[in-house]
Amino acid sequence: MSVLISRNPATGEKLAELQVTVEASLPAVFEKAAVAQRKWSAFLPKERSETLLRLRETILQHIDEITETIVSENGKPHFEAMAHEVIPTLDLITFYAKNAPKILADRSIPLTLLKHRASYYNYWPLGVVTVISPWNYPWLLPLGEIVMALSAGNAVVFKPSEVTPLVGLKIQAMVDLALFPSNLMQTVIGAGELGAAIIEQKPAKIFFTGSVPTGKKIMAQAAKHLIPVNLELGGKDALIILPDADLDFATSAAVWGGYTNAGQMCASVERILVHDSICGPFQELLVKKLARLRQGPSGSRDNDLGPVTLERQKTIYEDQIAEAHAAKAHFLTGGELSQDRRYMKPTLITGEGIENLKVYHEETFGPVVALTTFHTTPEAIQKANSGRYGLLASIITRDLTEGERIAKQLQVGSVLINEVCYTAGLAETPWGGVKDSGIGRTHSAAGLLEFVNVRHIHKPRLSWLTFKSLWWFPYTQPQYKFFRAFAELYRRGWIRKFSLFPAFVVTFIRLIWREKRL
Repeated sequence: MSVLISRNPATGEKLAELQVTVEASLPAVFEKAAVAQRKWSAFLPKERSETLLRLRETILQHIDEITETIVSENGKPHFEAMAHEVIPTLDLITFYAKNAPKILADRSIPLTLLKHRASYYNYWPLGVVTVISPWNYPWLLPLGEIVMALSAGNAVVFKPSEVTPLVGLKIQAMVDLALFPSNLMQTVIGAGELGAAIIEQKPAKIFFTGSVPTGKKIMAQAAKHLIPVNLELGGKDALIILPDADLDFATSAAVWGGYTNAGQMCASVERILVHDSICGPFQELLVKKLARLRQGPSGSRDNDLGPVTLERQKTIYEDQIAEAHAAKAHFLTGGELSQDRRYMKPTLITGEGIENLKVYHEETFGPVVALTTFHTTPEAIQKANSGRYGLLASIITRDLTEGERIAKQLQVGSVLINEVCYTAGLAETPWGGVKDSGIGRTHSAAGLLEFVNVRHIHKPRLSWLTFKSLWWFPYTQPQYKFFRAFAELYRRGWIRKFSLFPAFVVTFIRLIWREKRL
């Protein structure tokens, strides 16, 4: 494939025809990045922060055209493009410009023993890292990782999704306009085979967001070169509605959590677990609210749901829906694509046996939600933890203490109480999952530390406190007796410790005297 065609998923219109990056050019790309990175890493952290703030101002100057690019190539409504993608990156840039110098500063390590010596963490950049991003949030997800990489002093080779290359090039344009050093960030265009070729260039680390199968392939290929990876993969996130929940609040949370971005989000609510005592009125109100959602062309600014961006996702929806029909599941609403196959109607499926179906266990990544009930809290926890994903879960309750108790038993990377989905857009909080949902974290201080090497430095507190260590050669009986007595100090009983103290001090003095003579 030498040419990549970008299309509007709402209309099928061809937006652009782009030349694919030639694999043979990748060594030169990485070499340029390495040269730029060495210069960039010499910048003071505050200087890097100033450049980040320039990027923020550049984005603000072009926010409307950025929003239009996201809408036209990804298909989501204007509001979601601006509020869910662009604004969170402005906040993220602000957070790291302000906090990265403090997060990456040397940090002391308290030592229980050897008080005459000091240890501390020292952080240094990884080098040239690779960011491989998806199509569903083509601005938010890659730019967040690019900002963290640059904050930490790295260079970036960025491959946007082949479905949304124009958004990726818009990120590159903003970085260039912000006057970062030349070649510090470079964007390459292509499909999966280009991603595989990038890994063969042995980047310092790979940051990938996408599907579980692709993540496993990347991890396997990276393992051949011992390249570390950070993987943010799929989800099958549960929303637990406790019996004390406010139904208006709970149903609104379910509607937005399950159907924002037309459900094309790893953090989407794909399973609703509602207490059986309130299931009837909850379902009735939820269906009414789903009927009010406005779905249509992405050019309409009054739109709630956009089109299905990726063609192959539609076959997943149809497969899961066909299985649900065969199992005689109950479709409360939706269940079919529009006549032109560009839109999926908001779909809510329930019924006995639904927990045995793909729609309950396999990631759908669309506006299709499975609903089931529970009778006891342990049952809700067990159902929420079932399956191979562990990205996010949400709980709706008036009792925050009970909500936190349940949250601490859920096998996920994040739990939201009386909220859904949105913490992927919070710069201050870590984002990532467990099980098949991925490895590592982004955002927060923990996320920034994914972009650096950790060096431990150990030194005397004062130069005159330097002396030969008691465990050096030659080994002697007094030396052995000292360490044998030292081991007794770990006993819990203080009487035994005090009885050994005089002998311990005498042996220590003898060893120091021996050291002076050696």
